[in-house]
Amino acid sequence: ENFYRRGFVHHISDLYELKNRVDVLRTLERFGEKSITNMISGIEKSKEMPFEKVLFGLGIRFVGETVARKVARYFKTIEALQHASFDELILVDEIGDRIAESLIEYFLVPQHLEQIEKLKNAGLQFSIKEEVSVLQSEKLSGKSFIISGVFEQFSREELKQMIEENGGKILGSISLKLNYLVAGDNMGPSKLEKAQKLNIPMISEQELLAMIQG
Repeated sequence: ENFYRRGFVHHISDLYELKNRVDVLRTLERFGEKSITNMISGIEKSKEMPFEKVLFGLGIRFVGETVARKVARYFKTIEALQHASFDELILVDEIGDRIAESLIEYFLVPQHLEQIEKLKNAGLQFSIKEEVSVLQSEKLSGKSFIISGVFEQFSREELKQMIEENGGKILGSISLKLNYLVAGDNMGPSKLEKAQKLNIPMISEQELLAMIQG
């Protein structure tokens, strides 16, 4: 509150400028050298936070810790998330219409993009290292998939990994380039309608596993 009243901090990104204002901080009441050092050290250490925690810290409506973790691991970078379409967002496990719309609305606000850019320049993590899947077989080589809905045995992330480990490719949206739609329970009606319109083959979780194991 003291920082805000004195005009030091208006946004999260302003915290990372405090290290350049140590002389002014020393003039504040109840702010000794040790307090300032500890505070600056804590702020600098926050730069080590992984992307998923930084994403959660942005305070996007409906994006809690679990959703932030799933979104970060799916899109890998803030740029990919920022440019994701509604159809791409709802492919993520546990992401429904409400969360997808909230994410899209967040990235339409120029002030939010400005703050993200400042936080990136300050050194915060807005990407995660791509985990290279070890190819176990080429049974799905040349085939493309989209995974949608809720499944009995595996999560969408686990099925995605299985497909990639066996040479398959995950697409971001339904198009004529898609070979298979892996359909689980509670799949969105718009996705189902589009797949049917384009005559995209729909397979179950068990049928996918049979393709991999066969």
